[in-house]
Amino acid sequence: MFLALSLGAVWTQPEVFAEKRTSRDHEQTALPSDKNFSIGKDRYDRGDYDGAIDSFLQAVYFARNNYHPIANLWLAKAYMQKHEDTKAIESLKKCIEQSLGGVPEAHILLGECYLRNDRTKEAEDECLNAITETLGQNYAAYNLLGKVYEKDDKPEAALSQYETALGDQPYTYTEAWMNLAECHMKLQHWVQALQAFRAMLTNTKKLVGLDYERCYLDIGICLVAKGDHQGAMDNWHRVLDYNPQNPEAHLQLAMLFDAENHISSAVKEYKAFIRNSGDNMKVTKAKERVAIIEQKLQPELPPQPLRRPASMDTPIEQPRQPLPGESGF
Repeated sequence: MFLALSLGAVWTQPEVFAEKRTSRDHEQTALPSDKNFSIGKDRYDRGDYDGAIDSFLQAVYFARNNYHPIANLWLAKAYMQKHEDTKAIESLKKCIEQSLGGVPEAHILLGECYLRNDRTKEAEDECLNAITETLGQNYAAYNLLGKVYEKDDKPEAALSQYETALGDQPYTYTEAWMNLAECHMKLQHWVQALQAFRAMLTNTKKLVGLDYERCYLDIGICLVAKGDHQGAMDNWHRVLDYNPQNPEAHLQLAMLFDAENHISSAVKEYKAFIRNSGDNMKVTKAKERVAIIEQKLQPELPPQPLRRPASMDTPIEQPRQPLPGESGF
């Protein structure tokens, strides 16, 4: 009996130690990792991207074998907000490598990094990876693929991707719908573009994140292209109702007034554009145009009276002849 109890004590003791080690190990790894990840998410939501990066790095550090795919995903998002795309790409690749299943969001973010660095082939591949992992049900991937094709100057192919990204009606994917409408503008499909913009503004479901200024600005551009100048001006003034400092609305009005020879109105709008725009190249051109217009507006000087010619009776002074001994040089 004594032997049996002793053996029992010997065999059960390691389990107790193991349990204590596991609890301590969890306290030293999993809990600090989770805590830092939670702090990182909070900092990211508050726009503190530097703080978020520090926290996500700590979350990865404290994770067992640095295995924390979701922390790497959010780390990449924070890097992207700071336009540190090289680090974002590295973090996204780690996320994909560490994930047991598919990570379509990581592929899309990776595609976005590649796209804004003009690596369009790699961006296209990541879009296709995301589409494959979701069995084709990935509207964000189709939208991004449309942007890739636009970057590659393939607007017709881009249009097809945006249409797929919209899914079934009633449409709710605001970015894809806006991209579709502006792609129609690029192709000079003015009627289709107008239909898309107006449908967005009157959609049965309110679109999240719809940029009303951008919509009315684009509608005005479409109307000018169709010859409806008054309609264009009405829509650009609608933009200024939303935001009196919108530089593009002022510029469009200025150019239209300039073309119609409404000089004072054109100058007023050009100057409003110059005050509110951060586009140095456009501002320089606008200043040059204002200078030309104002030069034309300056009144001409009245003609000067002709000076009365000298009387023929006035003796003409003869040059003095050098005296003897003087030199002529």
